[in-house]
Amino acid sequence: MKKIVGKLIAASLIASTAMFTVAGCGKGAEPKTEGASAETAATDTAKHTEADTASGEKVKIYYPTYRVGAHASAAAEKEILDEFNKQFGDKIELVVEELPSDQAYVEKMKVLAASNDLPDIVEGKNGIIDLAIQNGQAADLLSYVEKDSAYKAEIGEDAIKASMRDGKLYNIPYASQLIGYFYNKDLFANAGIQPAKTWDEFMSNCEKLKAKGIVPLALMTGENAWTTNLILASIIGTDGEEGNKFMNTKNSDSYENSSVIKGLTMIQKMLKEYTTSDAIGAIYANAANNFLQENTAIIANGPWMTPDFSDPEKSKPGLDKKVGVALFPEDGIVSQFEVGFMVCTKDQAKMDAALTFLKFRTGAYAQKVMLEKGGALPLTANIEMSEEYKSENPLIGDLIKLGGAAKYKYSNLDNTAFSSVIDTFAVNYPELALGSLTPEDMAKKMTEAAAKNK
Repeated sequence: MKKIVGKLIAASLIASTAMFTVAGCGKGAEPKTEGASAETAATDTAKHTEADTASGEKVKIYYPTYRVGAHASAAAEKEILDEFNKQFGDKIELVVEELPSDQAYVEKMKVLAASNDLPDIVEGKNGIIDLAIQNGQAADLLSYVEKDSAYKAEIGEDAIKASMRDGKLYNIPYASQLIGYFYNKDLFANAGIQPAKTWDEFMSNCEKLKAKGIVPLALMTGENAWTTNLILASIIGTDGEEGNKFMNTKNSDSYENSSVIKGLTMIQKMLKEYTTSDAIGAIYANAANNFLQENTAIIANGPWMTPDFSDPEKSKPGLDKKVGVALFPEDGIVSQFEVGFMVCTKDQAKMDAALTFLKFRTGAYAQKVMLEKGGALPLTANIEMSEEYKSENPLIGDLIKLGGAAKYKYSNLDNTAFSSVIDTFAVNYPELALGSLTPEDMAKKMTEAAAKNK
């Protein structure tokens, strides 16, 4: 009965979502590449597909994406999909379903995972991968990667190692992450401050900004509390050896430790005193807009946001000249690989076609497009930034240098915690901010949420 209900819900969601087929898209301009070209990537990948059936019919595979519309990676996604269609459209019909936001994507994929109806290629973010593995929908990709030495080199040993689970490889990352925080240099100068070296100094900076009538932090408690939880993870991950170990451990079963409680105590004060009036219940778009419109001095976020700083439709004119990037206090930085994509089909023809797409979507060509059009850092150092890109995007170069100098490196909560834990933040952060929930109580609720996965 649960499976039937799940299928009905999934069908309803699918019916309400617009779909289009990339096979009908125009080719567009030839992408500029260095190193591995689109044609080289296509040629190498084509050796590994049996997508062209004996009858000559195209194999149809389904791929949902939230990188559409105003999303920071929408332009990169479109270029990659257009190029894939140009190279493989005669054999593979890639049906793309557009979902309006990260959250809409996660919610729908979780429903489909619960009813064993996931599409052929799925991003495993925010616990989707856990559901797909539990239900036996995610394919083990290790043997396919091992058979293709060229592709294996493009994604790199580190990304493979970081993605392994019990000796199996269920997902392929498409980018790496280095995340510090962006700050408005003019607003910092107005308050007479510099990026903080310690967390005490960070809180002092917030107080000095507030005294000047400047809202310090672009926080949010809605969705996965992304910008807020990057700060929480950084407080924990820089809290000595134990805190750093905790933030590098997947699927912890308890959050009732001094590092987490310290972090929640500081977040409580930030939500009460150092953020915008709309932070409670805010989604990512609200937090981002507050920084882009210079309503706040600081936002914790990744390099994919950098194109927005010079986008006149998103930011105040000249913002890109005012933004700096910094390590978190105690020389901390979020450093990890994106969860990446899974193949969720058992049909052999679809499997071959999905693997062709997966290798193209995560290979050298796509990594370069994601870097130069989406600000996503590549998986290996073999994907070099052009001199033009470096000159136009100095923040990316600064962030990479900071990453090399960081003392503490750690993952974020989305990558380490069970999805049931992430789901608690939207409910518990407002209560924490109001004082009706103590940091200790919230840590206990996180532990209780983790126990649901046992």
